[in-house]
Amino acid sequence: MTAVHIDHQELLRLIGSLVASYLLALPLGWERKLHSGAVIGLRVFPLVAVGACVYVFLGQQLFTGEDQHEQADMLQGLMTGIGFVGAGAIVKDSGDVRGLATAASLWTTGAIGAAVAYGYIPLALALALLNIFILYLSRRLARRANRAVSSIKDDAKDALQGDDGGRDGDDDSRG
Repeated sequence: MTAVHIDHQELLRLIGSLVASYLLALPLGWERKLHSGAVIGLRVFPLVAVGACVYVFLGQQLFTGEDQHEQADMLQGLMTGIGFVGAGAIVKDSGDVRGLATAASLWTTGAIGAAVAYGYIPLALALALLNIFILYLSRRLARRANRAVSSIKDDAKDALQGDDGGRDGDDDSRG
């Protein structure tokens, strides 16, 4: 096996891409750890972004373009692998499913790392910001929906227990 030579410019591009991937993924990991209590958080999110970045970089170096599907095949494998890692964040307990937002965020974090490696920094930044916004907005909407559902349940419970149509519970109609 021979060592691959990477010139200084490519090495600097790789290091810059790794740093950018890490920095864009870190807030997502922070948000998941802070607000969802997810097991997957501060370490895994940046690792997924950096790993995706490296795999794309390797694909760029190793796949010469003779087969036009090489990059697509590499991305497909990357997406599948990240989906497998994200599946570890999903927990089903007594009919309650948790961790779907964390899994989806982890999956998009891989896309952030890949976008950085391909040089689509604005796309990676937009995806990171959109991901944070969606997690923030969905958390607020979920709280509001939970309050509304709780209020409806309480109203229905009160109606069933406390409102008997004006009767006192005795049925005098049988005489």
